[in-house]
Amino acid sequence: MNLFKGFIFDMDGVVVDNHHYHFQAWMEFAAKYNFPLNAEIYRNKFNGKTNADLFRMIFGEITQSEVERLAWEKESHYQRLYEKHMKPHVGLIDFLEFLHSNNFKVALGTSAPTSNVNFTLDKLLLRKYFHVIVDGPQVSRGKPDPEVYLMCVEKLKLTSGECVVFEDSLAGLESGKRAGCTIVGVATSHRPEELTAMTNLIIPDFTEARKLLSL
Repeated sequence: MNLFKGFIFDMDGVVVDNHHYHFQAWMEFAAKYNFPLNAEIYRNKFNGKTNADLFRMIFGEITQSEVERLAWEKESHYQRLYEKHMKPHVGLIDFLEFLHSNNFKVALGTSAPTSNVNFTLDKLLLRKYFHVIVDGPQVSRGKPDPEVYLMCVEKLKLTSGECVVFEDSLAGLESGKRAGCTIVGVATSHRPEELTAMTNLIIPDFTEARKLLSL
């Protein structure tokens, strides 16, 4: 029997399977600002990164106020696209209820901006399940740096070895692995075989999530 005490969830692609809508918003944003973007670039270079890192990758050294303006524009469009389609990932609610009924600690560790975290957790009534929330603006170094997950572990008052991270992006998997946590890959934005090298378990959704308790 393992000694897991904490479970840390990424948001986009994990709590919600929403990458289609982020990708659509980014493609329209790319067309407006005339920079190259396609599905492969998005999956391998965009997925899991903070807005600040992405906008500076695209536009170079821009001011924080410009980052915030661009982020508001892109995320407002994403929220309009996704709002009518929102739902928790398959099996998520049952798994979160299981974790709470068994007194596990639960955190959200995401690169997403606070506006998207509020949009997702409050629209879907999920906030009550998370003891700790760490989002993009709270960290100085985005994924694949381990800062976001190390901060979650610290706020949960646990050790990395006691925590499981659920991630879908390659940058996020690396972040969780570098933080020293057990890694569960959620195969939404990548094929299962792409996640194998950095995961202890791969799941399509949360209907099989309890398997990790036997790792």
